[in-house]
Amino acid sequence: MTDSTERIVIVDDEKRMCESLTALLQGDGVEVRAFQESPRAVDLIKNERVDLVVTDIKMPQMDGLEILRAVKDIDDGIPVILMTGYGSMDTALEAIAEGAYNYLLKPVEFAQLELAVKRALEKRRADLAQRSLMEQLKLSNFILESRISELNALYEAGKSIGSTANLSELLKQLVSLASAVTNAEIGSIMLMDDRSEYLTIEAATGLDEQIVRSTRLPVGASIAGYVAKTGEPLIIENIEEDDRFARMNRERYSSGSLLSVPLIIKNNVLGVINMANKQTGEGFDKSDLRLLTTFASQAAVAVDDARQFEKSRRRLVEFEILHEFSKDVPNIQSWAAFRTAMVEKLNRVFPVDYAIWFTWDGYNKILVPDGIKGITSIPVTESGKIDLHKVRRDDLVLEAKELAPMDLDDVQQVTLYVGELIRNARAYPEPKQAFLAVPIRESGELTAVFYLGSDSELPYSEDDISLATLVISQATYLFEKEKALLNATRLMTMGNMISEISHDLRKPLTSIKGALQILKQRWPQIMEKSDLFGMADDEIHRMNELVRELVDFSNPNKYETNKLDLRQVVARAADLVGPDIRKHHIEFEQSFDDQVNWDVIINKNQFMEIFLNLFINAIDAMPDGGKLTVQGLVEKPDHKKSNYLAIRVIDTGEGIRKENISKIFDRYYTTKETGTGLGLAVVERIISAHNGTLHVDSTEGEGTTFTVYLPYEP
Repeated sequence: MTDSTERIVIVDDEKRMCESLTALLQGDGVEVRAFQESPRAVDLIKNERVDLVVTDIKMPQMDGLEILRAVKDIDDGIPVILMTGYGSMDTALEAIAEGAYNYLLKPVEFAQLELAVKRALEKRRADLAQRSLMEQLKLSNFILESRISELNALYEAGKSIGSTANLSELLKQLVSLASAVTNAEIGSIMLMDDRSEYLTIEAATGLDEQIVRSTRLPVGASIAGYVAKTGEPLIIENIEEDDRFARMNRERYSSGSLLSVPLIIKNNVLGVINMANKQTGEGFDKSDLRLLTTFASQAAVAVDDARQFEKSRRRLVEFEILHEFSKDVPNIQSWAAFRTAMVEKLNRVFPVDYAIWFTWDGYNKILVPDGIKGITSIPVTESGKIDLHKVRRDDLVLEAKELAPMDLDDVQQVTLYVGELIRNARAYPEPKQAFLAVPIRESGELTAVFYLGSDSELPYSEDDISLATLVISQATYLFEKEKALLNATRLMTMGNMISEISHDLRKPLTSIKGALQILKQRWPQIMEKSDLFGMADDEIHRMNELVRELVDFSNPNKYETNKLDLRQVVARAADLVGPDIRKHHIEFEQSFDDQVNWDVIINKNQFMEIFLNLFINAIDAMPDGGKLTVQGLVEKPDHKKSNYLAIRVIDTGEGIRKENISKIFDRYYTTKETGTGLGLAVVERIISAHNGTLHVDSTEGEGTTFTVYLPYEP
């Protein structure tokens, strides 16, 4: 019997009648079961599907009307045809009132019975089809209501998500909303660290606070780590039966059912949402997983937006701090005050509980602490200096011989190295998770290391490190320039004063020298016999030389020159920018004509500034790598009549627009966001002061060539 087979039950106490009706109605798609005992027929109707009942009214155990009532109690949709040889109007009315489909009198004409059966089965089929449609409609309505409920929950979640840009508050809202839409008692949101190595719980509900603080889960480990690594949502119906994760989270989740869904934005996994212990006591199903996955996609966008907002806010704070320093620097009179101001401003962005300023002694390869803040175990004076009367200097100095050759642009490498030195030094407290060492350089040379730390259990993030590095280096540069400007102003004032004093001194010296010459002419014998006049004359000459030296010293336009091998200056400048060249994967190549005399009379520091400027500009033009070439040769420039030494600095970078080439040597003109516009202007001025010229050729998108021309002496 297939699902499409229709079943007819015949009830009649006459055996011949049962056999006749069975033979008449049995056929393709129709199965007939005949009973002479009415209770047996009712039992069958109770336990099996029946599409039609044909019964006699007069029966010894249950009459036809009683069978009709029993069938209607079992399934009101089963049609019942009553037959009787004792027909009456009362019986017919009662049959119809009880719900009989038809009422036939015996002897029944078979054609009439066949028609009645056919119509009854058609009605049964129609009723069953309608019933099936109604069930499907109810199921569809239930699914639709569930989806509407889910969408309403997601809509409300979306409104709540968009109401805050604070990441911490947002995560708390997200975990609360996620547990609400999935009816979970326990939930957590875990985010990746900057290096995508660990997951930490950033917000949770239903979890012990100690678990939240202490959890640091490697990516790939446990359930959340597995989801973070694969990027696939996971539903565990019974954790006890899952070989991958059985009892892995005994201390966190008492339920055997758990959901874990990744937070993904632009194919990058930001973290994981975990839900456990459904409030109804049932296990999570696929609809719960689908709902949480949909929610997670919204949450990932919100988390990414909040992170971007946080980065923008930190960037703004970075500019605010630098702007404040540019205003405050003239009022900061000492390095101790500078360091204190630095710590106070950085503390607005991330916690800084202590700080140590180490001065670099390059000759002895040691770090010498010059100021300490926040470490109570080391006594300091009111000015922030270490009180050497109460602590031995040797206990504080760090042997840092490996620091000099280290890539100082890799702040994390410097941080780990200095942190290890501090761990091995008895005078300093043990560094915790959050510490940072920022190298300070001047003219490419290491001068100091600023060490910062916090008592927090969480390490500084890459954003913290980047912000601190930029702010410290730029603020230090501003402070050094301010002090240098102040010193230059003082020197200029002193020079002017010395020049005036020297000028005034020359007048009495000239008068004294003239008087001695007059005395020598009038009384030569006395002058020859006495040493006093000769001594006076010598002292006047010495004083005159001293005055001349003072005048030379006070001349701001005088600078020292030496005869140097220009190749050595270029090599030294290339060494200083070596870390940047390697960092940007730039190929460096230099070649000089060995037949040429490269000894030139120049100011070494100024020519170092020339090539550092040209190299740095070339590196900036090739952020994604390229080739930097230095060529030294002798040639005659187009605008000269004789040969010159030519040093070409060639890059394969972005090039310079034609309309900008005429402006690049103008003071204060720059295309860089952080440039001053003085670099190339200073380069051209220095070369001009050495009777040379600077030429530039550039093609936008292909590269730039700067050629330094200097007078050549074979």
